[in-house]
Amino acid sequence: MKDSWNFIIICLLSTLWTCYDESHAAQGSYRVYSRSEGKYRDVNFTIADVPRIGDSSEQLLGAGNEQQQQGNVFLDQASTPEECARECRADEPPRTCYYHWTVEYYRTLGSACELCEHTTNTSLTSDCQCILADGVEMTGVMVINRMYPGPSIQVCLGDLVVVDVANHAFGSGLTIHFHGIYQNGYQYYDGVPFVTQCPITFRSTFRYKWRAQNAGTHFYHAHTGLHKPAGVEGAVIIRSVRKEDPSNEYYDEDGFDNVIYINDWFHTNPIDHWPGTDVRNIGQIPDNFLINGRGQWFNSTSNRLTDTPLAVINVEPNRRYRFRMINSLSWTCSIQMTIQDHNMTIIATDGEAIEPKVVQTINSFSAERYDFVLTTDQKITSYWIQVRGLQSCADTKVAQYAILRYSGAQLKEPEGERLTYDQSLPLGIVFNDPNEVCENSSENLVCVKNLQSAAPTNERISQEKADITIYIPFKFYQYTNEQLFKSNTYKNFEVPTGGNYFVSLLQNISNEFGASPYLTQMHDIPPERICSGDEVPKICKKDEPCFCSHLIDIPLNSVVELVMVDENPLGLAHPFHLHGYGFHVIGQGSFESMGISGGVDRNKAIELDQAGLLIRNLDRPPVKDTVATPSNGYIILRFYADNPGYWLYHCHFQSHLLVGMEMVFHVGDNSNLPPIPDGFPTCGDFKPSVWEFD
Repeated sequence: MKDSWNFIIICLLSTLWTCYDESHAAQGSYRVYSRSEGKYRDVNFTIADVPRIGDSSEQLLGAGNEQQQQGNVFLDQASTPEECARECRADEPPRTCYYHWTVEYYRTLGSACELCEHTTNTSLTSDCQCILADGVEMTGVMVINRMYPGPSIQVCLGDLVVVDVANHAFGSGLTIHFHGIYQNGYQYYDGVPFVTQCPITFRSTFRYKWRAQNAGTHFYHAHTGLHKPAGVEGAVIIRSVRKEDPSNEYYDEDGFDNVIYINDWFHTNPIDHWPGTDVRNIGQIPDNFLINGRGQWFNSTSNRLTDTPLAVINVEPNRRYRFRMINSLSWTCSIQMTIQDHNMTIIATDGEAIEPKVVQTINSFSAERYDFVLTTDQKITSYWIQVRGLQSCADTKVAQYAILRYSGAQLKEPEGERLTYDQSLPLGIVFNDPNEVCENSSENLVCVKNLQSAAPTNERISQEKADITIYIPFKFYQYTNEQLFKSNTYKNFEVPTGGNYFVSLLQNISNEFGASPYLTQMHDIPPERICSGDEVPKICKKDEPCFCSHLIDIPLNSVVELVMVDENPLGLAHPFHLHGYGFHVIGQGSFESMGISGGVDRNKAIELDQAGLLIRNLDRPPVKDTVATPSNGYIILRFYADNPGYWLYHCHFQSHLLVGMEMVFHVGDNSNLPPIPDGFPTCGDFKPSVWEFD
């Protein structure tokens, strides 16, 4: 009886996550979240012998790519990646899906490529250790299970995902962020160094554990240093029961292989471009793009094209296919995707369903995801999928191609001349042009603000005024040599264009984390490190960047509005991402139309807002977790702060993140959080008294 009461008490304390009585048939429930409706709902189930996965690394799961003989508990009830990639059924209880990932430095075009090649677009496990990329030999890529992109996670809503990450990358601390996953009740596994955890040290293993609470197209990537552009990334797909999908009526097929994963790619290690040089390898413009880890590259010196295979997406005629496009670029380019002779009907963005929007071209920014339906009603042959680089990649004309191939097609490649950057496919109706905010009517342009959520908006979000409005101007500060290289100072900087030294700012602050994570070791962080736009350390000067740990407290269950404004336009739209939440995009506009060309600071933004010039739409605005703020423009976001924890908010361009374009929202307090997992790693400074060992 005592054990039963202990179980009940533990479950009551654990209302944000599922409890199981391991010794009996269990009555369980898990929570799923609708971002559009802005609320959670409970799903109940009953099953015998449901495994409980603890946080201790002593536990062993008998599934995945290998069985690690490292503990004394064997849980053979866990499902393999292949078993979890299944059709989701209403009468089936959630599964525990186990993955074992080994991260290491590796190479492309190695001897493994003499043995095999990957045959799918989104491999679940490593059945081949060959990485072809674009046919250029490289070493020092950082990958998971010798795959690029890494193994995909494909599960059903409600599944428990367990990922053991073994860091075998010499000399590197590592974390993994599951982008788009809310982590409600699993806040310790958001994967942000010095916010939610310490970096995983070399030769150690860290167990991530989270519930699949929000269906949709997501992805994962390293959140440490330059490890993401080095190769630590992959797809996460969470499906719901088909009849519960708001977009169900628009498609026939949602295959596990219908993912279009796009990333940028260097032919040298990313560290060779950081912080940047004045003469050789200037800036951080990628050499190429890859689609599902594949591509070809034209060498302008030798005038030759590599002959590596392109990604191929196979389809049957006269079907409606749901495709999931993931923009996983790291650097400061956006991309433009067009599919020859086919429309794309956008049905979801960042995992959230929208009213269908038919376009011919989809532009996207780093970390955005778009689900679209393609109808295979054209001639039975092969068609080009074209991806062109915009913004920073336009001058160097970076482009990549894949093939949409109908079953029965006689030609492996599309007929006619091969496309080039300048001789591209017709654009037609263009979605999300980086230079547009759709303030003038045009039949050929669609912006994010023109999208409409497929579900009603939570009435709290729709209220006229938010509980809290935070104005966040962003800009770059250019150092003089005297400022940057003053003796005994070591300020963070990047060299984006050669000869110019910059740091990035939110509210005039360049964020710098301490040596311990907020979530578990706030008591170890000196209070004087913490700052906000209203409270900065006394040593900070008004006209210079302030370097501190940028943290803003948010009351639990408040409605928060973020007004992002471009303070010094450089012709670049910035994609901002919020961890732990989806936000409603309720406003998007340009200052150019107001006659303002030099950017807007915080005071000017407040003045314009009070004058009614920053327009809001509260009628079913789209929900996203990543959105671009236009150059010399603004964007207005709202979210309902019902997920306690420390949540990073940042520009998703890697170079801007590394020089401080980030901040953290602290929602609620420690009493709202689940207990810290037993044995959770700690880290920090070690500065004992010099006499301690004397």
